[in-house]
Amino acid sequence: MTRFPFISLLLLLVACGGPIGPFSGGRLSGDLSTQPVADWSFTQEHETVQLEVNPANPHSVNTWCVGLGPALYVPTSMILGPTDPDERGWVGFVKQDPNLRIRIDGTVYERTAVRVTDADEYETALRALEAKYEEDPTDRDPERVIWIFRLDPRAD
Repeated sequence: MTRFPFISLLLLLVACGGPIGPFSGGRLSGDLSTQPVADWSFTQEHETVQLEVNPANPHSVNTWCVGLGPALYVPTSMILGPTDPDERGWVGFVKQDPNLRIRIDGTVYERTAVRVTDADEYETALRALEAKYEEDPTDRDPERVIWIFRLDPRAD
């Protein structure tokens, strides 16, 4: 009888087409967008989105994002979990293959992750994320390192 809840949870995770809460999932389900996006400001209405990495064996997680006009940004953890981005599984997958998919309100977008290294772009994206999620940087663990990825259109 004790296996029933575990099996039920496992079936739920497999059937949902993505992550549930803190539990990662597999391939994201949803309508695939084939149109370019000129303005990502609609993402302001969505607190959590799903990110799918590792195209060969899809792995999906819930994450934050912010859209600034034609640019869409996803941070590594800003508040919880490992303080080093390299300790996040999804980040390792992105470093191996930057092609990913992001699901926003049931629509899946195929993108390529580009780590933001330009200081001005990084600060602009970080401040926008902090404003959207009402995060005070003085409350953050000073040891936390935050990488930000810009999700560009795929070249393929």
